Amino acid sequence: MLFHKTMKQNNVLVILSVLVYGSHAQGEKKSPCDIFVQDVNNLTLNCSRRNIDKIPLWPEEIKGLGEKDSHVLITFFNNSITNVTQLSPVPGNKIAISFKSNKIVEIEDDAFRKIDRMVYLDLSKNSISGEVLRSEIFQGPYNNGVYSDIALETLNLGFNEIHSLDRYLFQYTPNLTRLYLNNNPIEILDHVTIIALSSATKLEVLDLSKTDIDNIPLDAFKGLVKLRQIDLSGNFFLNVPESLSIVGKTLQYLTFNNNPIIELNDDSFVGLTNLLELEVGENENLEEVKRSTFSPLTKLRVLHLCHNKNLRYISHNAFRGLKDKWTLKEVYLDDNNLSELSTDLMPWNKLEVLGMTGNNWLCNCDLANIVTKQDAGSKFRAGEIPYCAAPMRLNGAFITNITVSFCPTFDTTFAAKRGFSFSDLRPKHILWSILGVGTVVGIGMICGILFNAAKTCYKKKFCQPIRYININSESSFA
Repeated sequence: MLFHKTMKQNNVLVILSVLVYGSHAQGEKKSPCDIFVQDVNNLTLNCSRRNIDKIPLWPEEIKGLGEKDSHVLITFFNNSITNVTQLSPVPGNKIAISFKSNKIVEIEDDAFRKIDRMVYLDLSKNSISGEVLRSEIFQGPYNNGVYSDIALETLNLGFNEIHSLDRYLFQYTPNLTRLYLNNNPIEILDHVTIIALSSATKLEVLDLSKTDIDNIPLDAFKGLVKLRQIDLSGNFFLNVPESLSIVGKTLQYLTFNNNPIIELNDDSFVGLTNLLELEVGENENLEEVKRSTFSPLTKLRVLHLCHNKNLRYISHNAFRGLKDKWTLKEVYLDDNNLSELSTDLMPWNKLEVLGMTGNNWLCNCDLANIVTKQDAGSKFRAGEIPYCAAPMRLNGAFITNITVSFCPTFDTTFAAKRGFSFSDLRPKHILWSILGVGTVVGIGMICGILFNAAKTCYKKKFCQPIRYININSESSFA
């Protein structure tokens, strides 16, 4: 331990001495970038907000740092760089570089050849097209007539002008695990883009949010045998893509917000047997969650079903087949258009966290049962207790304050029959009985009188006696 401590102290002294030497260097052009040494293992080269339009030279101080086992961050955030030229070597074992929020329209071949230990690259919020992105950009050092790979693990291409990817784009980045393509006008995942994605066989995280796509071909994820997280938010899907089932054995996190989907049903999540967390929110057209919707999700632990302003119905069988092997720990149903939930929707007492705020809850017997008898009321977070919207007498009250006292109960036991006696009668009972009998008799008499009067009147008007004639005595027939 003493040896390691001494080595760290020596490293710090070396860095400080180099910085001091560099600060007294004369006659050399000053770099616009600054070096910040957090400790012997972390170095930041800050070139952000310097109003630069091309890649500058590194400060002289950096040349004396050597190839240490450290992390180096280089940031060009918020400048006016239009062309990424080849970068000079940088010390460090793991290097992260950010060109976020520039005006990049071109990247030269071999731009990162001398920084083959670069593990993180942020090119987001620029004007990069798909034609600019070529495999040659990511070529490593040239040895024995062959370009080697670079260590790149995370590539952020969000907020650019990409319609398609070159099929060989990831040829020299075999370690790529996180790819962000969000906020690009992709519209269609064409054949070459699918080939490019499939070649990134170690990809674990894929962000396709706000790319204007409405369909994913069945073979799009065929080669992504390690994909565990995908974001499809802000697109034009009318259904959850069936192609997700291809990666169902590895996919653990799915975000499906802000799509024009109308309903979730028993086909929505087929094959996603290892999904741990599902987020379906801000879908303005979503109205129903139907029978067996979540049945395929046998390992789901967190469900976000929030901010769907027209969601009014969740089938009591939405979790059909899961209630006996329940895995869900957190369920969020906030800010929907729900008013009622079935008591047997889920085993409420097995949850750890429940969110229900921002709905129009009808505080009826079912809700009282869920909150009190099934202990759902203890799952709300502090300050997130939902309110009753109806009936009027409970409007604005916390749903945890409602009780089952006003709800009907049914006794399933059999009580012995008791004989009737006149002692059970009360004066009001006798009075009401006499009044009722008198009313019935009176109405009957009135109806009888009216009937007889009508009968008499009818006889006088329409019923004349029949006059019989004796033809033998009538002279007119003689």
